[in-house]
Amino acid sequence: MMRAPRVFVFVLAAIAIALPAAAQNPSTALGASPSTAPEASEVTERFSRTAHLDANGAFDLTNIAGNIVITAGNGRDVIIEAIKRVQRPNPNAARTLLQTIDIQVVEEANRVEIRTVYPRPRNFPGSVDFTITVPGDANVTIRATSGTIRGTGIRVEALKTVSGDIELVDASADQFATVSAVSGNVTVRGLKASAIQLTTVSGSVRVDNSQAERLMARAVSGNIDYSGDLARSGRYELISHSGDVRLMLSGATGFEVLANSYSGTVRSDFPIARRGRGAEGNGRGVATPRAIRGAFGDASAMLVLRAFSGNISIVRR
Repeated sequence: MMRAPRVFVFVLAAIAIALPAAAQNPSTALGASPSTAPEASEVTERFSRTAHLDANGAFDLTNIAGNIVITAGNGRDVIIEAIKRVQRPNPNAARTLLQTIDIQVVEEANRVEIRTVYPRPRNFPGSVDFTITVPGDANVTIRATSGTIRGTGIRVEALKTVSGDIELVDASADQFATVSAVSGNVTVRGLKASAIQLTTVSGSVRVDNSQAERLMARAVSGNIDYSGDLARSGRYELISHSGDVRLMLSGATGFEVLANSYSGTVRSDFPIARRGRGAEGNGRGVATPRAIRGAFGDASAMLVLRAFSGNISIVRR
């Protein structure tokens, strides 16, 4: 019986707080549409620089906001083309802010480093888009905060972005290649490396026709798709929390598989000779609705497939 007055007082207090705000902005009161903000004007400035790398040099780029396209070239030069952008309602203010974006290029010890420096605060209304050509044998590392990364034909060490997609085509790595995104998709086609690690939190992972002795792919809320052949003695770990895990294989290489999903289904188009508890495969490789453990062919490759709420499937190409 005592709660009603308190609720009434709380409602009155909320109204008292809302009324001054409505008075300050009459256009939003009584359901009226807010006034249209002036359109922002975009001001741009081009940046161009050429650097040099000897054989097996290193290229390192760190960018805060903006898209990055990087391609392998035939020469020894690193060709850097960039466009600085700022958006503000006042074009003069935009031009002033544009001059505060600094693109720093450092050449030393057969290494080229690029850094974009922005003034504070963090919500600075500017970005830098890069188009870069590097020697084909340069070891590439790229870190971005916001923006997509697309690489073609490069030798990659690490590509990382917080918010944006990553696409890597016909690339290679001396040993270990890392490609990761927090909020974005990771797509890899024709990557050759000894070991590949692909990760994303809010996005999907797709791997097509890539070659590695060890592949680790992880996603939290997206799917993982693998299409291609398996390497003999290769190990493939594909793990997703709430997405599906799908493999499209030619069947040219045998494999041992350990696959399980907590609440999804698990199936295989390949006949699996099941292991454990003396069971044999049934010709379709379905051991239980949520798990498969066994071998196909000579079992020369190893598949470790896990999902929490997604489905797992191994199908023929």
